[in-house]
Amino acid sequence: MNPQQEAIRGLPVERLVWTPDLVDKFWTGVAQTRLTEYDFARQAGKSVTIAVEHHLPKSGRILDFGAGNGELVDLLLERGYQVAAYEPSRGRVGHLRDCVAGRSGFLGVLEPETQEQFDVVLMVEVIEHILDQELDPTLRRVHGLLKDGGILIVTTPNNEDLDLGMAYCPASNMLFHRWQHVRSFTASSLSSLLNQYGILPVAVHHLEFRSDLYVPYDPHWAGAHFVPGTPSHLTALRGDVPVHHGNEANLLFIGRRTHKGLSGGSASGSGHRATAIESTREGS
Repeated sequence: MNPQQEAIRGLPVERLVWTPDLVDKFWTGVAQTRLTEYDFARQAGKSVTIAVEHHLPKSGRILDFGAGNGELVDLLLERGYQVAAYEPSRGRVGHLRDCVAGRSGFLGVLEPETQEQFDVVLMVEVIEHILDQELDPTLRRVHGLLKDGGILIVTTPNNEDLDLGMAYCPASNMLFHRWQHVRSFTASSLSSLLNQYGILPVAVHHLEFRSDLYVPYDPHWAGAHFVPGTPSHLTALRGDVPVHHGNEANLLFIGRRTHKGLSGGSASGSGHRATAIESTREGS
């Protein structure tokens, strides 16, 4: 046992306190490993796209907020949409540009100070990563990026037990969430939080995004394996009727920006679980 291990032995386990710099370092490091194979958009992006496509305007402007390495942007461009991307992790922006630069319909990678607005903003497996001190400015910014009447689409784990997602580092004697999640939502707490920022729910669904529940019913991605007809969960999703389907591991929130003034300012105490421990997508 080396001196560092000897010093750590017997000490109480500590929880890592995430900072913006640590978050950026974490995701920059992940982007250099095979852990990107667990990217949520790579695993479930087709299912999410099929589930929300009735809210995606072919002639409108779509923003993927927290775009990670660009897998979801790539899928949306493949479907013929006009899509921009925003990714706060400096270490991942290069991967994002490599993935989609020059593609037809790509509107570019947004700079933090942009004043552009969009018909639809997607936050797919993003909101659970945002640090307490970043939550209010981030949601205010998302509100500003939406046109009046624009649609916000959010996915996040459903009522995740954050403690069971922890990893232990023996070198530092610290616990940290293996995918840098810092908050957990129910349908009620997510709707309540977003309502503070002028986003009223259209529907909130409890879903499993397993590909066989969605892709076989899509002629573009199913190809020769296309199954004619529409299953009941897709019919309900397309009618914005709240759906409970599969293992319900994820929430899918569909909301609309209203003219209502912003309240915000106390987001970290709005009923969702948060730890003391920014917005990026992976393995959720």
